[in-house]
Amino acid sequence: MDNYTEMYLDGSDGEKTPSELNDDRENMPLSDYLGPNRNSRKNENNDMLKKILSNTVEIMQSLKGLTSRIEKLEEDNKKMHCRQLTELSMTQKLIKPKKESPILKSPCNSVEEFKKLEDNLMKSPELNEKLEDEIFKHEGTDPSKFVRSMWRKILSDNVASQYSWKGTAKKKAIDIMAVTNAFRGAYNRKFLGSDKEFGRATVKWFQTAKERHSKKKK
Repeated sequence: MDNYTEMYLDGSDGEKTPSELNDDRENMPLSDYLGPNRNSRKNENNDMLKKILSNTVEIMQSLKGLTSRIEKLEEDNKKMHCRQLTELSMTQKLIKPKKESPILKSPCNSVEEFKKLEDNLMKSPELNEKLEDEIFKHEGTDPSKFVRSMWRKILSDNVASQYSWKGTAKKKAIDIMAVTNAFRGAYNRKFLGSDKEFGRATVKWFQTAKERHSKKKK
């Protein structure tokens, strides 16, 4: 019996029904079902995994090397910083700041000496600032006492007896002198007050200068 006759007797035209196709798939070998490219895809995946692992190992080794270099740089920086601090400390010990000589070493004992101080102050703004700072640093909490004690450091009673606050026919005015301006600036910084007390204390100190000098001579 030929195929045509078998197909006729079976009542089919040679096409399989869906249920028959499903049966064929279920009975098909796994290798045929997955297809001929399964092994090649598996090999490709394995190769890719190997490359990823190899790249990962290389990256980890590179990171380890970078970490070691960074740690070495940090250690070198610490050593350099310590060395610089040591050198700076030694330099500071070797180079001692020059101590400036005070302007008011002793009271002016002559008019000529006092005029010389005044001339130097008139010529040098820096010297004016230095004198003001020097006076400001002297101790004192009572304004009047501070004024009297500082005038004693600036000039002697003998020289002071030849000056007065506003000046007279025989005495020179002290209020317009550079030394007085420097003293006034220090006083205002120290006591944050007006010039009135400074002026009153100064006037009185110069008024009694001749009397103080006479008593010292006896």
